[in-house]
Amino acid sequence: MNFWVILPALPVASLWVAYVQSNFMGRSIVLIQIVMSIVVWSIMVGKWQELRMMYLVARRFRKVFDNTHDVLEIYLQQRRSDNPMALVYQAACEKLVRSFSPEPRDVVVAGRHEALGGRGLTARELTLVKGATEQALAEQLARIERGMNLLATGATSAPLLGLLGTVWGLLDAFQEMAGSGSAMLAEVAPGISSAMLTTVVGLLVAIPSTIGYNALLGRVRVLSIELDGFTDELLGRISCEYQGRDA
Repeated sequence: MNFWVILPALPVASLWVAYVQSNFMGRSIVLIQIVMSIVVWSIMVGKWQELRMMYLVARRFRKVFDNTHDVLEIYLQQRRSDNPMALVYQAACEKLVRSFSPEPRDVVVAGRHEALGGRGLTARELTLVKGATEQALAEQLARIERGMNLLATGATSAPLLGLLGTVWGLLDAFQEMAGSGSAMLAEVAPGISSAMLTTVVGLLVAIPSTIGYNALLGRVRVLSIELDGFTDELLGRISCEYQGRDA
């Protein structure tokens, strides 16, 4: 079967004809929408991979943490990671260690029991540790959600740009109709078809963007819940293991 015979009947061919017949405004809007589509797809693919890796590493870190006998065990082993859960843990441990010693390295070198001498934390010190941990949590939640606003903007603005192009094209078509004094459909149909092109392209950009945004938003919420739960458990363990003084 001849491919070039089928091509004119495909919607893509109709879109190309409408694009060729469009005015400068319509073509510009279509090009902007194509660029937006490329950006949106790049964000969706990159964000999906990023969230997937964050979740897998966070689950592994959580299993290791749950098997520790002391909150500082992983920290004293100097195991570092750029995973959000590990970074929250590291921020909490650094603040905890500084409550006992101005120089955290002293605790790492000497070990927990030798450096801390069995001392506990005051209520004020626990509050400072909690504040540092919650600050780190907020920063990592913002990191997890990074790029989602741009994705949402692409999903909402693409059809609006399409509507703008359509209205603009219809205005031009009706003005040409008034100028020529003719109301024949055959004369204005190409202009109307070109005007509708921007709306079609806008929907082609917005529909997958909206689906991808909702799918990614679900991943973000799952990871955020995991991070919130870990932070609560971390602070609870710190309170149970290190709260010892009331002053």
